[in-house]
Amino acid sequence: MRKKKTILTSAVAAVILFIMLAQFVSCEKYVLPELTISQDTIIFSHNVDSAYLEIHSNVIWEIETPDVSISDRWVIVRPNWADGDTTVIFKTTLNKGPRRETKARVFSETIERYFMLIQEAAPEGSENSGNPDANPDNL
Repeated sequence: MRKKKTILTSAVAAVILFIMLAQFVSCEKYVLPELTISQDTIIFSHNVDSAYLEIHSNVIWEIETPDVSISDRWVIVRPNWADGDTTVIFKTTLNKGPRRETKARVFSETIERYFMLIQEAAPEGSENSGNPDANPDNL
């Protein structure tokens, strides 16, 4: 009889210990990642222009503009990455030619959003409009 009580007591103690440990594990909370952008298209004039994009996020994110080359950087993004909510500034150079556009991507490890950046074409016959000396790197 004494042996049964010892086994029963040990079993009850093990169950109580398991329940207590399970409580600590269940306290962990998983937060779903969020990434939203304020607009899906930004249109710039042909002159030097700027615009803002609001990004709401609870993760680290980055922006890439794959169609914009280093030799023809017609749009500059600042900042191009952040951790959390941020206002992103886009600045363009003077467009003396046809309409420019690129599909930009905001992405994290698990989420991605796309939006369009469009710069209007220069008016015909006005090559000297705007400020040709403007530098988009001076954000």
